[in-house]
Amino acid sequence: MDSRYLPNLSWTTIRDLEKTVGVVVLPIGAIEQHGAHLPTATDALLAERMTILALEKLPSEAKVWRLPVQSYGKSNEHLGFAGTISLRAETLMMVLHDIASSVAASGFKRLCFVNAHGGNSALLAMMAREIRIATGLMVFNTFTNAGAPDPVEIPELEAKFGIHANDWETSLVLHLEPELVDMTKAIGHYPNVPDGLIGLTSGAAVASWLTRDWSESGVFGDPTLATPERGAIRLEAATSALAKTLLEISLFGVPHE
Repeated sequence: MDSRYLPNLSWTTIRDLEKTVGVVVLPIGAIEQHGAHLPTATDALLAERMTILALEKLPSEAKVWRLPVQSYGKSNEHLGFAGTISLRAETLMMVLHDIASSVAASGFKRLCFVNAHGGNSALLAMMAREIRIATGLMVFNTFTNAGAPDPVEIPELEAKFGIHANDWETSLVLHLEPELVDMTKAIGHYPNVPDGLIGLTSGAAVASWLTRDWSESGVFGDPTLATPERGAIRLEAATSALAKTLLEISLFGVPHE
């Protein structure tokens, strides 16, 4: 039995856990298009599996528990592509608030969102503070590959524009669930963003964008670079970094004089 998976435990077992230190982890993904070669569940799959693998790397005494993956996210930038299922911002905000309130009511002190979908990021950052204020929980945000620079060499364009259904995501799914990937349908595409101060993810100004503005295929990057071996290397680096982050979060507190 996976004793770090809270739903495996009885309510009395959860009641009696030592919670002065420790963190409850909520993996958050999305169900949305990932080009013609990847499943729409890519982000939900990566959020869940990478969290599980990170927790397996923790020392046995670490107090880190996980909740079921929140599969549906804020994916409205991908609407217009079949299979994308998006929650409205206010819906996801209410879901997160209710989950967090339940975590707090169970006596836990810390909650961490492990996010695998960039479209969730701004909302999660805002909700972390709202939840902190409303519940008293210490709330943390991290991404599945935060703290782990890509250990695999990639072209300059991939580093700049490879953000969705790209080499990185495709490699990980090829390693984890190869039967879900159809590499015969993998095509590379980079958005034709004019040189200047404005970018899609960074820059002096960031443009709000919809996938269909920049990519007919839904792809941002070159998935044809992907291999299971590249995925294995990336997965090891990312989950090792995530494990270290979660361990530190589980012990983190606000110092008081």
